Amino acid sequence: MNQLNKLRSQDPLYFGGLIMVSISALIFGLTINIEQENSIGIFFVNYALSAVYQICLLVHLFSNYKWHWGQGKLHHTVLLLILLFISAFSLNREINVFDSSVTWCSVWIALSVVTLILASNFRLVLLQKFSYVLFFFVGLALMLFIYYSIFLFPLYFISLIGLVALGISIHTYVPLFLTIITIALIIKAIRIDRKLWYPIVAGCLLPLIAATFFALKWQKINEKINSIINRNTLNDSKLPAWVEVGQQLEPTFVTERLLKTGFVYHEADIDHLFFGGMPNRSFDEKQQHDPLVVISTLLFKKPNLDEKQRINILKSLYRARHQAQERLWAGDHLETISMINNIRLFPAYRIAYTEKTVMIKNNAKSSWSSQEAIYTFNLSEGSVVSSLSLWIAGKEEKSRLTTKAKADSAYNTIVGTEQRDPSVIHWQEGNTITVRVFPCTPKENRKFKIGVTSPLLKEGKQLIYQPIFFEGPVASNVLETTQLTYSGKITGLKLPKSFKEMDRNVYLSEEKQQWNASISCLAPPLSTAAFSFAGNSYQLVNYNKKYSSFSPDCIYLDINRSWSKAEFDSVCMMAQEKPVYVFDRSMIKLTPQNREELFKKLSGYTFSLFPIQEINAPEKTLLVSKGGIQTPNLNDLGDSHFSKELVNYLKAPKQIHFFNLGLLESPYLKALKELRVFNYASGSMETLDKLMANNLFIQNQENDQTVVIEDAALMIKKADNVQTQNVPDHLLRLFAYNDIMKKVGPDFFSKNYIKPDLIAEAEQAFIVSPVSSLIVLETQKDYDRFNIEENKNSLKNASMKSSGAVPEPHEWALFALCMSFISYMFFKRKDKKAIVC
Repeated sequence: MNQLNKLRSQDPLYFGGLIMVSISALIFGLTINIEQENSIGIFFVNYALSAVYQICLLVHLFSNYKWHWGQGKLHHTVLLLILLFISAFSLNREINVFDSSVTWCSVWIALSVVTLILASNFRLVLLQKFSYVLFFFVGLALMLFIYYSIFLFPLYFISLIGLVALGISIHTYVPLFLTIITIALIIKAIRIDRKLWYPIVAGCLLPLIAATFFALKWQKINEKINSIINRNTLNDSKLPAWVEVGQQLEPTFVTERLLKTGFVYHEADIDHLFFGGMPNRSFDEKQQHDPLVVISTLLFKKPNLDEKQRINILKSLYRARHQAQERLWAGDHLETISMINNIRLFPAYRIAYTEKTVMIKNNAKSSWSSQEAIYTFNLSEGSVVSSLSLWIAGKEEKSRLTTKAKADSAYNTIVGTEQRDPSVIHWQEGNTITVRVFPCTPKENRKFKIGVTSPLLKEGKQLIYQPIFFEGPVASNVLETTQLTYSGKITGLKLPKSFKEMDRNVYLSEEKQQWNASISCLAPPLSTAAFSFAGNSYQLVNYNKKYSSFSPDCIYLDINRSWSKAEFDSVCMMAQEKPVYVFDRSMIKLTPQNREELFKKLSGYTFSLFPIQEINAPEKTLLVSKGGIQTPNLNDLGDSHFSKELVNYLKAPKQIHFFNLGLLESPYLKALKELRVFNYASGSMETLDKLMANNLFIQNQENDQTVVIEDAALMIKKADNVQTQNVPDHLLRLFAYNDIMKKVGPDFFSKNYIKPDLIAEAEQAFIVSPVSSLIVLETQKDYDRFNIEENKNSLKNASMKSSGAVPEPHEWALFALCMSFISYMFFKRKDKKAIVC
């Protein structure tokens, strides 16, 4: 405190400048996430602070030095330039010269500003033992200012004209002025202590070394990509070139930036004033400025991958499917401001129903700025969407179920040209669904609700509810409210600490983050009560694994980076004398001579796409696999030779004996499993060893009347109409979803799976599936125009209240007849009383 008072009395101009810099930096930092349209006011505040300080400085210089301003103190000028530097970044939010800086660059900028302020009073600093550390950072700051000076060089001439007209373009030259004053500061410091050369040079060299290393790594990856593409063409590979590139690329810091250049990261462009290339908007991720990327794109060419190929690789390597969704309208001003989860557990049926209500806000300043909200919801395996609502003019409007083609046609027509209210849900591979809502305007918040029917995960004696995660408009500090209720009796209920009991059997949680804690309870005996609808009943049966005799003639190994050498060797030993094959452009039999080399090569692949269509006699073979989440989806493969051969292979139903080591995470394999291509088993290496030693494998218990939900350890059986009780209609919804997935398997890749009987089954259960989507339109005329009829003989939208049996059509008729008879008798009696009176 004494030092501050001393500074205020000795140099009030410097003290006041420090306060102004602190205020300006605080304003800038607190408004970092403000929308572009609202940032002009922030800029003028920061610019006003710099202007006020500049006037004070000019008065001080003229009062003390007349016209000999060069005799003024260096640290005063430093504060003025830093105020202008902060103002320049504020102006950049309004006039986008370069995108928001990446995190490491933002830290570099902040350190440089603080360093320059401290080092400008170098006469005091030199007395301290940390002076060498400080001037190391001065060297770092100098390289930053030089970089921005060069980056803005193409604008110098234009800004010179604007300087006369407006004065705001002075910000273009601020990095240049900072470079000059930093060099002046360094020269003065070295005159006092020549040893300061060493930390200053070290500070200057560090960014150069980092940029050189990054650029060389960039070029090495670039050359590798081009080499893989060329070899793919030479070998006439059945896989698209981008798949092989994705397989052989290591998902590193440099690789991600190379692939996202032009989508996310600013690139240098000689044809447009050196640095004029602006990011492509086809990838929904915040655009950023990374000096390492700019320098690398200035020195080297981009890889021989087009936009679509790079997006496909990003989707596979970096789980960027949500960002790669095709858009009709932008959504960069949207924010998720409210999230409500309403969960109902049915422990006796091992089922949960979740309603997720989402509120969206458009933060754009312009009232006409309509935007499209896109959400991707990640569901647990076997879960299905069974309801959708959109609030229109303050009223909840329920969805109708139709084919994906009709839903797409209606949504694209209305959103693309008419700009009115629709919402649609589509099924996606990998246990995900996408929700689209339009229009989201600044005038009102939009609200939608989805309902998800899910099996509860059974682990030992526990039933576990798995939360639903989403990707979509930013949801920072959103208040997520979760209500939990349950049907029937429940024991051993375990809830996160945030839950409080509000009423009997009602628990409530409120958290400022996306809720992801697990809920569990003890598994009660499975109810055998049936749910009946349209002449059929659906009952639950415990799923107990059964084993049948199985001794494979040969074994196939799906090798990738997930495998360890010990696992590979163990499986080879289990095979004993049986032939073992791996895939490397063709099926190769392992021998003592090629084993080590093949494993070394294949275990270097980030992911694998094992060509099951090249397995001979699948009923007599075993495929062993292990893999992570980094694989393409089936639909990503397009019309490649690989997918065409897979289409032909799947036309004739056949199940491959498939064992997965650990959890099944690969989207490619998950889709094949869900489509019932595999007779599936999973577990540890010990489990596999036991099965092979005893010549056993899990028996498939599914048929036309039965579906298996393995995670919930239950089967749903379809039978003729039997006696029903108050049973959740979700039994039918889960049965229908799994039954549809089973039936579309052989034709999924040929796109011939959309058949009337499957659509009818989806409509009856009212579920989102590969053949069906949910849509909400604004008026009845819209439904009529696109021939989307109201669903009849259907469960319709699920709800928290739809937990009991639904009357059969003949029961409705009997009910109506009874009501008519009662009404007739009532009015007849009333007429008699009137006559008597």
